[in-house]
Amino acid sequence: MELKDAWEPYDHTILTYVSDRPLDGMGELMLVYPPWKSVTRCLWTLSKALLKILFDKPDVVLSTGMGYVDMFAFPFCKLLGAYTVYIESAANVDHLSGTGNVVRRFADRFLVQWEELADKIGAEYKGGAF
Repeated sequence: MELKDAWEPYDHTILTYVSDRPLDGMGELMLVYPPWKSVTRCLWTLSKALLKILFDKPDVVLSTGMGYVDMFAFPFCKLLGAYTVYIESAANVDHLSGTGNVVRRFADRFLVQWEELADKIGAEYKGGAF
């Protein structure tokens, strides 16, 4: 992970989906199951994430996209006073994802990974392939 240096010196928790990818050396993890298999799993994952945010009260929330979790978590984080940063997926070359369209309204910083897309929608561009 290339963003690791940004959060490594700070107390942090990484919320990510359970998968086969290696997660060694990432610090505290909160693993959730992908929600698209059932409504129950979707609600469980969302409530788990929101409770973590409520009890940890983070100063900063950085996301590279967790779909529906971000759609609810970003407004919730703003209500708690957290500074929010969203980095849109590099896969979105000429348009925003559905999540990006929603989260953009609540993010203090909204970055995209394609300069042409940044120019088109007025977002920040600091380089690609984060």
